[in-house]
Amino acid sequence: MPRITFIGGGSAKFVRELVVDLMAFEELRAVQLCLMDIDAERLARSERIVRKIIAERGVAATVSTTTDQRRALEGADYVILTIMVGGFEAYEADVMIPARYGVLQAVSDTTGPGGVFRIVRTAPVLQQLARNLRELAPRAWVLNYANPMSMNTWTLLACGHARTVGLCHSIQSCALGIARWLQVPPSEVVYTAGGLNHINFYLTLEHGGADLYPRLRAEAARLVGEHPQERPRFELLKHLGYFPAEGPHHQSEYYAWFRKNAALVEHYAVETGWGCNFDRQYNRRKLEEVDRQIAGEQPIDYTPSLEYGAGIIHALETGAVRVFYGNVWNAGLIENLPVRAVVEVPCVVDRSGIRPVRVGRLPPQLAAVMTPHVALHELAVTGALEKNRDLIRMAVQTDPLTGAILTLPQIAQLVDEMFVANRAYTADWP
Repeated sequence: MPRITFIGGGSAKFVRELVVDLMAFEELRAVQLCLMDIDAERLARSERIVRKIIAERGVAATVSTTTDQRRALEGADYVILTIMVGGFEAYEADVMIPARYGVLQAVSDTTGPGGVFRIVRTAPVLQQLARNLRELAPRAWVLNYANPMSMNTWTLLACGHARTVGLCHSIQSCALGIARWLQVPPSEVVYTAGGLNHINFYLTLEHGGADLYPRLRAEAARLVGEHPQERPRFELLKHLGYFPAEGPHHQSEYYAWFRKNAALVEHYAVETGWGCNFDRQYNRRKLEEVDRQIAGEQPIDYTPSLEYGAGIIHALETGAVRVFYGNVWNAGLIENLPVRAVVEVPCVVDRSGIRPVRVGRLPPQLAAVMTPHVALHELAVTGALEKNRDLIRMAVQTDPLTGAILTLPQIAQLVDEMFVANRAYTADWP
C-alpha cells in the first residue's frame, strides 16, 4: 500500500479531514501514514486523532510521526504539504506593517506584501524539500495545499520536482455557493474555470445546458443586499463580465480598485486583517474540536470533504478517472498568460498520471488583471531563491494594490521594514 507523508502534519484539523477522505476509499484503508512537523506537541495531537480514526473505522492503516523531514520522506509515494512558516506571529506582521503604510490587505496570503514575504519565509523550506525528494523519493507526487499556492508550487517546480500539483478548494466551494443562491442542485452545475489560484474566474457556468450567468446577474442586487461582503465579486462580474471562482474576502486585495482607503474598506465590508483574525480563531475552535473528539466527547464527522487530495491518490493508485482543478506550469494551457506561470486549470488524473487540460485564450480583460500577478510571482520566487532583496522589492511594487497607494520610495521603505520583521528568516541574505 502507498506511503503518504504529511509535511506540516501538526495541522490536526487538516490532517483529520484528509485521513477521513482517504478512509472513504476501500482501496486506501491500509495506507501507511507518516506525519512530520517541527512542533512535537502539535504532532502528538495529530497522531492521536489519526489513531482514533483508524480505530473507529476498523481499518489496517498505520501511522507514524517524526520531526525529521528526511526520515519522513524515505519511501514516500505521496507528500501532502500544509505548512505556514513563521506561524501567526509572522502572518500578523504581514498584515500590520503594510497597514501602517496604508496598504490595507484583507487576507495577504496570496499576493501583495504579505504573500511576497510568506514566500520569502517558505522558499528555503521548499528548496530543502526538493533536494530531499530528489534523493529519497524522486517519484513521489507532491500535493501542495500551502499558501501562497502559486508561488509555493512555482518554487517546487523551479527546484526540479516535476511531480508537483497545487490544490485548493475555492473553485468547487464557490460553485456550491452559486448553486445555493440560484436554488439549483449543486451536483447539476457544470462549469469551466481558468486563471491563477485565487484570481480565477468561471468561464462557463451552466445548468441543464442553460447559461446561469443571466440569472446570476439578475440576482446581483438581492445577493449583495443580503451579503455586503460580496460587493467586490459582483462588481467584478459587472465590469469584467465573469464571476470570480474564489471567495469574497480575498477578492478586494487583488486589484487596485477596492481598498485605496479606510472608507472603501468599510464599504466593501472586508476589514483589514480579516484572514489572520479569522484563521487564528478558526484554528483555535478546530483544535478544541479535535481534542474533544480524541477524548470521545464529540463524534468525528466521516462525511468526505470537498478537498481533491484523497481522490487524486485513489485515481493514481487504482486507475479510476477523475477531473479536478490543479495548479501547474502553464506551458501554453492558457494562451494569453506567460508560458512560465503557474496556472489553475482542469486536470485529468488516472493511473498514468496527471494531465492538465488546455483552456485556450482567456477573455483579454481577465488576462489583463492576472498578468501583473504572474510577474509578481516570478520576481518573488526568484528573489527568494536567489536571496535578492531588490527582486523582492520589485515584486512588492508590482502588486496592483500597493502600487495604487504608495510611491516607489514608500514601497522601498515598507519592504525594508518587512525585512527587519523577517530577519530571523533572512539573516544570511546579503
